[in-house]
Amino acid sequence: MTEQDRLLDELHNSVMNTKQYAISIGEDLNEQDKMLDELHTGVTLAADESRRQNSNVGQLLWESENRGFWIAFIVLVAILVFLICL
Repeated sequence: MTEQDRLLDELHNSVMNTKQYAISIGEDLNEQDKMLDELHTGVTLAADESRRQNSNVGQLLWESENRGFWIAFIVLVAILVFLICL
């Protein structure tokens, strides 16, 4: 019986160690899940900001192109008026 008791104690200790490992792994997974959620939130915010900035750059480029067109048009009209007045 003594040998059987010793083996049962070893088995019990092994099961308890396995339980502690499982609890520790579960805690680590919960912590990593929270970290991934925070990362996802940060990436989502960064992507939204990037889209907003891209939209702003597109608007700025469109306004710049229009502004350049109108400046060139006014300069050409001024030259035309100057040449007509000569």
